[in-house]
Amino acid sequence: MKNLCVWLILAMFFPVITGFDDAAPEKTEPVTPRKTILFPEGPLFYSPLASPKEPRTHVTWLYLNLPDDSFNIGSVGFGDSFGIVRWPGWGDDDSWQLGISGAVLAQFNLDADSMDLINADYIIGLPLSYRNGPWSARTRIYHQSSHLGDEFLLLPQHPELRQSRINLSFETVELLGGWDWKGIRLTAGASYIIHTDTPLKRTSVQAGLDYLSTKPVYHPKVRLFASAFYHAWEETDWNADLSAKAGINIRSPFTEKRAIQIFGEYFNGKLPFGQFYKLRADYYGVGANISF
Repeated sequence: MKNLCVWLILAMFFPVITGFDDAAPEKTEPVTPRKTILFPEGPLFYSPLASPKEPRTHVTWLYLNLPDDSFNIGSVGFGDSFGIVRWPGWGDDDSWQLGISGAVLAQFNLDADSMDLINADYIIGLPLSYRNGPWSARTRIYHQSSHLGDEFLLLPQHPELRQSRINLSFETVELLGGWDWKGIRLTAGASYIIHTDTPLKRTSVQAGLDYLSTKPVYHPKVRLFASAFYHAWEETDWNADLSAKAGINIRSPFTEKRAIQIFGEYFNGKLPFGQFYKLRADYYGVGANISF
């Protein structure tokens, strides 16, 4: 099994690494084309890299520290955003884009004999994005439902993780604004739960700061990045959640969107794991994110 995992990891990286030397010249689509495009490549709005709820495909090892206990977690996500249509705005340099996004985010207890599934979040949304030069914005209506794993409910667990299942399901409208400058990205905004099956307070706010190096390291397609993300929710008495990521971004030579990020991660606050949103803890770990 260990050998199989090693070969799977090598296979994942092989197309990116071997494609470096034989790369065709990069072709990047204009951000503000003056015509309507179906299925455009790439986003107009870039969400914070350290946000734990954005739709991404990743695998991460985490060491979770609870007030009275600690253990290893495997965190995986399968998700992406897909542009449906992009059309020009009213000015000479602005564009709009409608898309669809979705993700499944799950956490597993690696210290359990059967690596119990702890929690899974299902998220699907319709983002509408706008960009005008360095300024961008995204409004999104999305649905999230969260579920505890069967093994978690049936088998003995860490006392602090004992949780009675609730029907955590809600729809949210979100509005974020962004600004880019020389590798720095600032984002901020708020969201409001418009419908919920569980009694929840409705309002939350968030902000992000990203840095992507403008100069490559080691290879023209390898760049450093760092990200910090702040989130506060009325339901948890506005207690701040802070997360951070830093690592390297390895881009495909053929398209900007296709890339692999290898990073270290840290979080402190109310856990972003679905039904554990009231449990305060911190974790750190390493992982890889794949953009298709």
